[in-house]
Amino acid sequence: MEDINLDSIIVPHPSDRVFKDDCMFSFDTAFDSPGLDICMTCHQAFSRGEHNYTSMHGEFYDHRVFLNYKKIKKVQKGEQQPHKIMKLEIKEKAEDELFDTKCAIYLQNTDTTIEYPNSQLPVKVSQAADALIHFTSSEKKEEIKAWEQEIKPCRHSISINQSTIPNLQLKKCNDCELKENLWICLHCGNLGCGRAQFGGVSGHSHAMKHQKSHPDHCVAVKLGSLSTDIADCYCYECDDEVKVPNLAVLLKTYGIDITNFVRTEKSLTELQIEQNVQWDFKISGDANGEIKPVFGEGLTGFKNLGNSCYMASCLQVLFSLGSFREAFFNPDGMPLDKILGNLKPYEDLETQLFKVGDGLHSGRYSVPDESTTEVVKYQRGIKPSGFKSLIGQGHPEFSTMLQQDAFEFWTYLIDKIEKERLTGQIDESPTNSLKLVLEDKIKCTNCKGVRIKKEVTDNISIPISIKQLKAKKDGEKVYQPTTITNSISFWNSPELFEYECPMCKCKQPATKKTSFKTTPRYLVLNPQRIVLENWTPSKVSVPLTLEEKICLEPFKSEGLLADEIELPEEDSAQEFKFDEDAMSKLLEVGFTENRAKHALYATGNNDAEAAMNWLFSHMEDSDIDKPFTLQCDNLSSKGPLENVDKEKLANLTVMGFDEKLSVKALVLNDGNMEAAVEWLFTHPEDDGVLPELEVKVDISKKLEAEKGSYDYEIVGVICHKGSSVHSGHYVAFIKKMIDGASHWVLFNDEKVVLASSENLKELETCGYVYVYQRIDV
Repeated sequence: MEDINLDSIIVPHPSDRVFKDDCMFSFDTAFDSPGLDICMTCHQAFSRGEHNYTSMHGEFYDHRVFLNYKKIKKVQKGEQQPHKIMKLEIKEKAEDELFDTKCAIYLQNTDTTIEYPNSQLPVKVSQAADALIHFTSSEKKEEIKAWEQEIKPCRHSISINQSTIPNLQLKKCNDCELKENLWICLHCGNLGCGRAQFGGVSGHSHAMKHQKSHPDHCVAVKLGSLSTDIADCYCYECDDEVKVPNLAVLLKTYGIDITNFVRTEKSLTELQIEQNVQWDFKISGDANGEIKPVFGEGLTGFKNLGNSCYMASCLQVLFSLGSFREAFFNPDGMPLDKILGNLKPYEDLETQLFKVGDGLHSGRYSVPDESTTEVVKYQRGIKPSGFKSLIGQGHPEFSTMLQQDAFEFWTYLIDKIEKERLTGQIDESPTNSLKLVLEDKIKCTNCKGVRIKKEVTDNISIPISIKQLKAKKDGEKVYQPTTITNSISFWNSPELFEYECPMCKCKQPATKKTSFKTTPRYLVLNPQRIVLENWTPSKVSVPLTLEEKICLEPFKSEGLLADEIELPEEDSAQEFKFDEDAMSKLLEVGFTENRAKHALYATGNNDAEAAMNWLFSHMEDSDIDKPFTLQCDNLSSKGPLENVDKEKLANLTVMGFDEKLSVKALVLNDGNMEAAVEWLFTHPEDDGVLPELEVKVDISKKLEAEKGSYDYEIVGVICHKGSSVHSGHYVAFIKKMIDGASHWVLFNDEKVVLASSENLKELETCGYVYVYQRIDV
C-alpha cells in the first residue's frame, strides 16, 4: 500500500467527466479480458490490450493508480410475449441486470493488481473507486443530453376552436375497425387511425384524411400516448410534433381525463429511435439465400448509436480512400505525439480520427460477436461515441440524436478537417485528394465575348433526369432509369439566360457552361435526389444504373477559343441584373437576398425552382453567405487579415471575445459569424495565432499543374433508404479486395456482408453520394 500516492487520488465530483466505456486511444472496452484501467487522477480510461496505453499514460503523466474495470455480460432469459398487451412499460434495464462487474486496483509503476473491495486499502482509494464504479459515464451523459428534444407550440396548437361531433366514441377508428394507433382531433373529437409505422404498427391514415377534408382541423393527439407526463400531439399543417398548451382542459371537452390514462403505445420519439436502430436494407444472399459476413482489416462495422448511420456510412467510405487511410491509420497504434501533451484527447479531433482509423483498419474489432443469439454472427464492431460527441459539438443538428443528411455531414466533416488543418501522418490535408478546379464560362451570343472564372471545390452536385413513367397500384412513382454519365452531361450542358453584357452595354442572351479544368484523385458526386414538388422538398428514387467506370474527357474545359474575345472585368455585382420574378419567389420562400443571388447566378438567372434546388444542395457551402460578386471569391489572392470584416470583428469583441482570437475565428470560418462564434466557444484556450493559411489561388495553380487521367472507376457509394434524408436509414457499399478479388461489400452498421445482386439493385434507386477513383496509368 506504500506504493500509492494518496495526493494523486481524486474522488470524482458529480459535475466531473468519467470515461469508462472505451479506451481513450482505441476501441478496447471493459468487456475485453484485460478490462479498462480508469485513471484515479484524471478519470480517463486506458487499456492494456495490443497497445499498452495504460503504461504510456502512467509513464508520461505520472498517474500511477488505476481502477481496473471489467464487465461480463449476463445471459438474458427470453421473455414470453403475452397474447394481449394490457399495459406498456418502457424502461431501461439497470446495469446490474445486464452484466456483472469485476474490479481491482492496478498500480502501474509496480505492475501490481490488488483485489477490490479490500479493507486494507486507504479510505480515499476506496471512496474514489466506489465513485468511479457507480458514476454515469461521460458517453452516457452525452447520449442522454443529445436525445433531449424540445417540442414547441405552433400557431395552430396555440389557438384551437372546439366543437363536438354527435355520438362521440373513443373505442375504434371512425372509418375502419382499427383499435390502436388512434388519433383524436382536438378541434371536433373525430377519432381516426394514424399512418402505418415502423415495427408493424397498423394504420390507414384516416386521421390525416379527416384533416384534409377539414383544413382548419390541424392538431390531433395520439390516445395511446396519453399519460400525466407525456402525450404525442401532431400538427398536420406544420407536419411536425407540437406542444399543445392546456391540453388537459381541451381533452375534457371530449370526456377525457388525462390523469386516469395509462400509456399503452410507444411515443413517436421511441418509434423513431427504434426505426433508426433497426431499419435495415435487405440483408439477403444470392440465389441460394446464403448471407456471407466478412471479417478482417478494413472490414470493421460501426455499432448504431441510435441515429448514427449517416455518420457511419460517411466514415466508412472516407476511410476507405487511400489519402485518409494514409493520414489517420498507424499500424503501431496512436502516434506518440497524440499521447504526449494531450491530456484531453476527447477534445482533439485529430486524435479521434486516428482512433477511428485504428478501429476500422486494424482488424482487431472485425470479429464475430459471440455474445448474440443470432444464427448468423455479425460483428462486434466499434462505437464511435467520442468522435460523434466531439464532431457534433456546438452544431445544432449533428449534436442531436436525430437522423441527419449524410451529404451535409460529409461536407461538414471535410470542412472541419480543413479548418483545423489536420494532416495526420502526411504532408498535406487528405482532403486535397478530393479537390478539383471547375471552369465556368459565360458567353454572350451577340458579341461572342466570354468571361471565364475558376472555382476550387471538393464535390459536385449533379442533376438527375426525372421522367415519370407510371404509377404502381400502391401509388409508388416509377421513373425511367438514367446514369451518372447522363447526369454529368446534363450538368455540363450550356444554360441560356439573360446577361448584362459589358461589351454590348445591354442585356443579351448568353450561355453558361461548367466544365472540368482538372480531375481529382477522388471524384465525389451527389445526385440531386431532393427536388421541389409544389415548393416542398421531397426525395425521388430515380434508378441510376450502376456504372463501374466513367470518363470525364467529354466534359473537360476548353478555355478561351480562337474566335472568342474575353469580356472586360466587371467592378461589382450591381452590373449583373437578376431576374425580378425569380428573385421575388425566392425571397417569398424565406431565402436571403444574398443567397438568392448566388443561386440565380449559378443556375442561369431565370428559374426560381432550379435556384431553390441549387440552394438545397449548397446550404453548407462556406461562401454561401459571402456578399455576391462576379469575381470568384474562392480564388481571392488577398491575405487573410485583409478579408476580416471590421464590423463582424467589432461585434465579436463586444460579446467579450479577445480581438486576436476573434480575428482567427473569422479567418478560419470564411467570415461566417455563426461559425466563428461556435469556433470561439469550442476553442477557449487557443492562442489566437494564425497558421500560414494556404491561399486558394495557389491550390488552383497546384491542381492545374498536376496532369491526371479523365478515366475513373467507382470505389464507394453511400445509399439512403426512406422518403426523407432526415429519416430512414443510410448504408455504404464499398469495393474491397477479398481473397485476391474485388467485391462489393455492404456496410450496414455492424453488419458487414458481401453484397448480393439484390443489394446492388437497391443501390441503384438509393445511391446518394458516389465516390470514383481516378485511374492513373
